[in-house]
Amino acid sequence: MIKRRIFFYIISTILIIWMGVALNIFGLNLGVDLKGGQMIELKTRIPNFENFLSKLNIKIDSVIQTKDTVIIKGENFDKKFLLEEIKKIDPDAEILSEEIISPTLSRELVKKSYIAIILVLIGIGSYISIVFWEKKSLIPGYLFGIIVILTLAHDVLSSLGIFITISKFFGYVLDTTIIIAFLVIAGFSVHDTIVVFDRVRENLKKEGKINEELFEKSIRQTLRRSINTSLTTILAVFPLLFLIPKLQAFILILILGIIIGTYSSICIATPLIYDLTKK
Repeated sequence: MIKRRIFFYIISTILIIWMGVALNIFGLNLGVDLKGGQMIELKTRIPNFENFLSKLNIKIDSVIQTKDTVIIKGENFDKKFLLEEIKKIDPDAEILSEEIISPTLSRELVKKSYIAIILVLIGIGSYISIVFWEKKSLIPGYLFGIIVILTLAHDVLSSLGIFITISKFFGYVLDTTIIIAFLVIAGFSVHDTIVVFDRVRENLKKEGKINEELFEKSIRQTLRRSINTSLTTILAVFPLLFLIPKLQAFILILILGIIIGTYSSICIATPLIYDLTKK
């Protein structure tokens, strides 16, 4: 891995550049939570409500349907017209609740989401710096923390770029659920990174010098564990892609993030430590 690090650096650079390109070309397809709109809960027994809305040419962001109720979120639709059309099929239908999400509130939520992600990255990096701090260590603790922050930022930005791309073709929206997915990705990724860093630290104590072989050895010692952990997690959540269609975007970005996080822990974080400490 260390010998091929330039190749991995190029791949990661392309992923991050693509995020910027995709953001400018496709833009963010924000959900109602982040751009404002309205949410209505209806009592109705109309089956397959999404198809019903499609026939009426009513565009909405999301539909959550249970046996007797439907919750729909959209930026701008005529609820009076919608209820009239529903009652033609289901006369007993009625609006149970409705909520207007103002654009001002949504902008505030977007700002707080950015702040939350940044604080999570800084918090994790600071914690790693403290945990890996040791007197007379060949690698200072703060360097582990900085690399963790850079790696997590890489994972979030790369995942965001892929999400923007697939949302263009599949109509996924960026809402608070997806933001939660990014935070989960950060947590999962740092777990793998810590395992590799801990092995690097232990091998340094034994050998007392920094060299390429030490870092290669550390990666080999943790490679199987990291891959098996990630693969097990992916296999556990993959069936949910088909069992819970409403969470499809969340689960898909979670799977992609786990893959990217595992890759970055092994192929980016550890080589960066080597490059910044080799003499």
